[in-house]
Amino acid sequence: MHIKILKNRYPNIIVSKNPIKSTTDTISFFEEPYYFTIPKSNLSEEEATLLHTLFPEPLPTFTKESTQFWFDLLFGNEEVAITNEKETYRITQFHIKTTMTKSLLQEWQKALLSFFSPDAELIMFSANYGVIIEKSTGSLLGEEELIAVAGTLENDFYIQSTFFMGLFHPLNDKLRGLFAEERAIFNYNNREVVQTVASESLKVIAIRMKESLITNELNSFFHQDDTWIPLIHTLFKNQGNISLTAKELFMHRNTIQYRLDKFYEQTNLSLRKMDGLLLAYLATLQSNTKNNSHE
Repeated sequence: MHIKILKNRYPNIIVSKNPIKSTTDTISFFEEPYYFTIPKSNLSEEEATLLHTLFPEPLPTFTKESTQFWFDLLFGNEEVAITNEKETYRITQFHIKTTMTKSLLQEWQKALLSFFSPDAELIMFSANYGVIIEKSTGSLLGEEELIAVAGTLENDFYIQSTFFMGLFHPLNDKLRGLFAEERAIFNYNNREVVQTVASESLKVIAIRMKESLITNELNSFFHQDDTWIPLIHTLFKNQGNISLTAKELFMHRNTIQYRLDKFYEQTNLSLRKMDGLLLAYLATLQSNTKNNSHE
């Protein structure tokens, strides 16, 4: 990533996932998915010209008032006047992995928006990243439907993309922070076509548990036998249902029962109870996160 190189040359550079406006003393640039500013005093005229050539303008311009409102609310630093706080909204983020022409991108956007309610608004914040904002009262798609939509679009346009479906939030001054948190856990490189707050938040919680001696001890136990993690993941996905877990893992139900008993004997943690299963599941996510961070 070019920003890593720039940091070495310009120590005063400021990097953010949120757009940063230029000031009289700074110049802003953009490299997906980061915005960054460099003090003008650190740049020669030739360097500034070169950076403008290498990186696109960081802040999009909007002609619609509603689009500008959402941009200022979600990414700005100043207060935004909100006239109707009774409505709740869902923000679905998307990231496009495939390079395409401007005309093809417009056709793709039009097709994507057709699956949502008529009053939903699609906003592109960069060539690859955008959001769809919709009222909860008119929401048409759930997680499974969005997965189907993503598959349809990929088949029709040969464009790969990934989505993050947020929660319903009231339209108030807290929405900016809530969206920032949802954006922070949206992983562009995730193999899942559709991510949700539920599917990704547990991973964030697992990272925050890294100081826990209990989960670290469980990780050590898992590393002694690499069959525990697939079992726990499958059991958690099936909400503790032993029969479904056995079927999915091609194991006999009695074998699963024996494994659960063995786990309890060795750890005093019951995978038959949801609180025990959740703790073990979070410990496996912490382990996976550690491994992924070194890749």
